[in-house]
Amino acid sequence: MVVHTFDALKSKNFSIYMAGQSVALTGMWVQKLAASWLVYRTTESAFLLGLVELLSNAPIFIVGLVAGAWLEKHDIRRLIIATQILTLLHALIMALLIFTDTIQMWHILFLSFYLGVVFAVDMPARQASLILMVNKNSDLKSAIALHSVIFNLSRLIGPTAAGFIIFITDEAICFAITAVSYIPVIAALFIIKFRARENKVAKKQSIIQDIVEVVKYSKNVYYMRVMFAFFIVVGFFSYSYSVMLPIYAKDVLHGSSQLLGFLQGFFGLGAMTGAFAVAAFITMRKLPNAIFTLVLLHSICMIIFGLSTNHYFSLVMMVPAGFGLISSLIATNIYLQSAVRSDMRGRAASLYSIGIYGLGPLGAFFAGIMTEHFSPQITVVVWCSIMIISAIVFGFRLKRVNKELEPVWQEFEKH
Repeated sequence: MVVHTFDALKSKNFSIYMAGQSVALTGMWVQKLAASWLVYRTTESAFLLGLVELLSNAPIFIVGLVAGAWLEKHDIRRLIIATQILTLLHALIMALLIFTDTIQMWHILFLSFYLGVVFAVDMPARQASLILMVNKNSDLKSAIALHSVIFNLSRLIGPTAAGFIIFITDEAICFAITAVSYIPVIAALFIIKFRARENKVAKKQSIIQDIVEVVKYSKNVYYMRVMFAFFIVVGFFSYSYSVMLPIYAKDVLHGSSQLLGFLQGFFGLGAMTGAFAVAAFITMRKLPNAIFTLVLLHSICMIIFGLSTNHYFSLVMMVPAGFGLISSLIATNIYLQSAVRSDMRGRAASLYSIGIYGLGPLGAFFAGIMTEHFSPQITVVVWCSIMIISAIVFGFRLKRVNKELEPVWQEFEKH
């Protein structure tokens, strides 16, 4: 199995893209930690921390499905170039506002929403583009997993570096670094070429018809319906850690931006390990069972983390928590991209983004509200307990899911 992990790198286009993307993703994680620390340092409000998370991702609800249908009718490469340039501009504006000491909370809220609109198009576009960069369809699993390995390696490096940078300078430097980090991936996208897409949807079909079609398809296919239902729940409750970590670092563990960087970094270490494990050891047929197990692992470890007040023990628990959550999301992405019809991959990617990245920040927003009235420990325990119950319910449906998926995997492996 391990030998197939790197199959996607045989594609020159994919390799060039990943080289540039690795730099941009590191910058993105530098920016994410800087933004969360800036908000909580200046306001000490769990509510505002959750609101920023919500605004950063709320546009996915508005344009997520539309973006998925729309990107299937347009040049995905050009769309991704545009989103990377717009993200660079966001980081540059934030850096200038902090440098000039004119930053206000409304600036952060407005620019968070702006970035959310960009991400609403960017995420499904990047997910749907991976299969167009590799040499053959069977390399998709490797491409998704390798992209996730790089994504989570940057999750390890970016926040750790950001915590140190903020400690010795300020958040402005972090945003400036992020702006520069997008230049390599923009250059890479101008160089590479994508494969022609299979079964392109006719131009005359409307976006509304596209959306209705994919909703009907998911509703009538049991293994798609069950998976989307499960991850709507998981997506909503799993993102609470994004609000909780700055609060834990500053108020529960009484640390600085460096501690927050280490917490995020250790989570990234687990996430990177999980991404590699999915690529190397989990076969298509094992995906549903793996997702069930990994969600349980994440939820249990986050409950233990939530009850800890020790720096070192909290850092240790971040590793399996990151392993469980991120590897379960990677496995779900592979599941959906592989099981869905080829002409619906873009829209399936949008549905995935809505379920995970749209509902997640909404859950984080409510976690922030709950933390304003209760302790962060109670919020983490309640949120993760709901995820455990959902995983158990999903587990009772695994037998039928696996049975119905068998012919799907057989057909996919032929291409």
